[in-house]
Parts: sequence; C-alpha cells; structure tokens
Amino acid sequence: MILSGHQPVYLPGLVVFDKIAKSDAFMFVGHCQFVAKSWHVKNFIKGGLKLTVPVHKHFGQSINSTVIHGDHWKRKHLKSIAHAYQNRPYFSRYFPQIEHIILHDWKFLGDMNCALILLMLPWFGIDTKVCFSNEFAIAGQKTEMLISMCRAVGAQVYLSGIGSKVYVREDLFDEAGLTHKWQDFTHPVYNQGGEKFEPNLSAIDCLFNCGEGAKEFFRVLH
Repeated sequence: MILSGHQPVYLPGLVVFDKIAKSDAFMFVGHCQFVAKSWHVKNFIKGGLKLTVPVHKHFGQSINSTVIHGDHWKRKHLKSIAHAYQNRPYFSRYFPQIEHIILHDWKFLGDMNCALILLMLPWFGIDTKVCFSNEFAIAGQKTEMLISMCRAVGAQVYLSGIGSKVYVREDLFDEAGLTHKWQDFTHPVYNQGGEKFEPNLSAIDCLFNCGEGAKEFFRVLH
C-alpha cells in the first residue's frame, strides 16, 4: 500500500491532487502546527490574485484547532473567483458547490479545507481512500511522523512531495523496513483562455477550464 499525506491547505493546486491520485491511501495531517501566511490559509487564482482566509492566531496551535476569523471574507473570495472565471466553459458546473462549502458556517480552518478537497476529488476522478491523522495515535515529527503514519494504516510505501526534501530522511525509512518514494509531478498545460499559461494556481482553475477533461491528468497506475 502506498500512503501519502498532506496538511489541510486552502483550495490547493494540482500537485496535491496528483499526490493523492498516486496513492492507495491519503491522510490529512491536520494535527501539525499551523503556519501563518502559509498555504494553510491562502492560494492563487487567475491573474495571480491571492485569496487569504483570516484566522485567529495563537502560538503552537494546530491546523485543526485554528479558528476562522469571521465570515466577511467569504463573499470577497467568491466574488473574486466569479469575476476571474465566470466566462470559462465549466464555471457554472462547479462554482455552486464550491460556493456552498465556503459559505457554510465553519469554525475551524482544517474542517473547511478538508471539505473543499474532498469535494474536488471525484471531479478529478480520484477515488483514493482518505483518512485523518486525528483518527490515529500518530507520534513523532518529520520523518518519524511519516513512519508512524505508515504503521497506523499498514502502508509499506510512503510518497512524499518534493517540498519535503528538506526534512525527509530515507535512511530512517530503510531502518523501519519501509520504502520511500518521491512524487514525480509535471504541471499539465491546458487552455486557460489566455495567451500565456499560468501554472501553480488553485486546482479550481483546471476545473473551470477543463471540466471532465481534468480527469485525464489523474489516470495514474501505481
């Protein structure tokens, strides 16, 4: 079994969905410490416009325990998304459900972020089994935590994104009798309706532009 994990981030890019698609199981790692100004609360849409969720910040808080600050930002985000994509071919197919999730009365950031990702998984044709770190007794930090995650779900292989190279120690996986692999991701290029392609935007950009065709980017064999 191949396991991957990721912290609950806001409207993530395709790289996160690619990692999930290449895994047999995926774990939301929401017990990790919240980082202000990180992907936990922000992402980008067409034109490089940044969307940021305001939260109450306290030292040492986890992502799951981070409380969203008010709801004044919701209409602004939705208006920005609509302005950027309302003329794209599949906007009307996906926007109402995204709007419904964002407008829900969420208290915690992690819950909202997970709900948005779970909403989009079937749109990309991804049926990977999903679990949450707070369902298990996950121990340790960095590589030790990843090994603990594998043992919790019975995975033999852990798949990491390239961004984890700063802390992952593959020798510890070897000592634990586990295999570690690195995600190989090349951002797909598709018609965004403009002359110059903008990579690394929120995955909603792909959905609004490609519709069902977005599933073709995730037809992966392990």
